[in-house]
Amino acid sequence: MPPRCHPRATGRAAGRGLVRLTRRGAAPDDGRVDAADGGSPAGERVVGADADAGTVVVVALLAARDRFREFLPGALTDEPDALHQLRTSVRRLRSVLAAYGGLLDEAVVTGLRRRLRELGHELGTVRDLEVRVQVAEAAIADADEAGRFASEAELERIHGILVDDERVAHDRAHARFVERQDLPRAVERIEELDRVLAAPPFTERAARDAATELGEMLDREAERAGRRARRLPDDPSLDELHDLRKASRRLRYAAEALSEPPVALFGELAADLAEAGDDIHDVLGDHRDELLFAEHLRRAAAHAAHAGEPADVLRRLADDADARAAAHLSELPDAVRALRKAAKAWSAHRPD
Repeated sequence: MPPRCHPRATGRAAGRGLVRLTRRGAAPDDGRVDAADGGSPAGERVVGADADAGTVVVVALLAARDRFREFLPGALTDEPDALHQLRTSVRRLRSVLAAYGGLLDEAVVTGLRRRLRELGHELGTVRDLEVRVQVAEAAIADADEAGRFASEAELERIHGILVDDERVAHDRAHARFVERQDLPRAVERIEELDRVLAAPPFTERAARDAATELGEMLDREAERAGRRARRLPDDPSLDELHDLRKASRRLRYAAEALSEPPVALFGELAADLAEAGDDIHDVLGDHRDELLFAEHLRRAAAHAAHAGEPADVLRRLADDADARAAAHLSELPDAVRALRKAAKAWSAHRPD
């Protein structure tokens, strides 16, 4: 039997525009958006206090899907930052499905998340090379300013290894990514997403009050990220840091989905959750980028030594990358404290 579609889903959720939930007694500090102040701008769509949770989440998913479509052409032609934005759109879709998937048929959500995860891996292969080039360019510029290179020839040699060769690798990876997007599997996953959003297979929970149901779900996301942070040992492993980073990223997108256009369901407290999640994600992302770059430098040094070429400068650059990674990680305690503060405020004032 096909999953049941919510009776109010087809016409309401498929529309585009701003969804504002206004409730009697809403206060500026309770995490809810207060009453609209007279009309709505052209193109916006206002949903009143009877909005259900399913409608709001599908509109948020539609917005993420539309951003995906916006950046896909540029990503395929390798326009600046387009692939990064496309990957962010995929992560946003996955995070919203993970956080609020209980409103939709479980099997459908699982299938969509699996397909989007595959796409995320494809994008990640290309994006990691983009980031490596960016980190390398910054590291070489800093080293040059510090007088680390013995000669202009050495600078050019290192630039060739760390930037020019990696750009060639990036171009090859990007070409493979473009080819994969023409495969039936790639086309089908986007068609499946469109079908689900056109006729959402809602569960009974989707008909519940949006602020109450989604507020509880967002609370669980905040607790999930907070739990990862609390369990972090004094000397965390890379896997433990990665788990915290993923939980913080998911919290960010789950909170943004309900506190930014086109969905303005919650207010400042949800935005604070998103910012706290984003800060942890950025700190740990910068830390990871430098660690991966240090590993790459040491591999390059080994290859250079094997070929009889000077490798000391590559090893020194690797040490510099390790130092930058440690500096980024030193920012984590403050970011975790901000997350705990935001989560506590949200839990105390979220809609009941």
